[in-house]
Amino acid sequence: MTRPLRLTLFLMLALGTVLGGCSSEEQAIDLNVYAATYDTDPTAEPPEGWQRVSFESTLRSRAATVLVSDEPLLTGWNIVAFHAATEADDSRAISIRLNAYGQGKMKSYCADESRLKQPLALQVDGRWADVSPLLSEVTDRMTLYGLTAAEVDRLEHWIEVR
Repeated sequence: MTRPLRLTLFLMLALGTVLGGCSSEEQAIDLNVYAATYDTDPTAEPPEGWQRVSFESTLRSRAATVLVSDEPLLTGWNIVAFHAATEADDSRAISIRLNAYGQGKMKSYCADESRLKQPLALQVDGRWADVSPLLSEVTDRMTLYGLTAAEVDRLEHWIEVR
């Protein structure tokens, strides 16, 4: 290959990269699932490692003040694949499949049966999307609620390109 041809190909690739759309950084979505517990004494300081969160109600979750752990149980990186469904209020529910690390975290979390009636809090890009109780033990799949159509689209794209 001649030098001018290589230079032309390099410039075309560089231009395609610049004009070819958004970087994965711009498309990334910050999705985290946190352990939570109902706040029984709103006048007390939250325990170390927990924060107080007021959640407005949604179609499937009542308004509540909860204590949410500072460290997430799961992140978007633990999602291998998902299937989305439209809820009656036009929000989205996603049935996710977890990677091995996420499965281990949830198996360990669910080993304490008292946690099965406690809520999990879903945060998407800093927005509390859902706070609903964990009703059954999680194996490799679980359902998350309260996402928007745009968030689901971004999550799908992010999983494809990461």
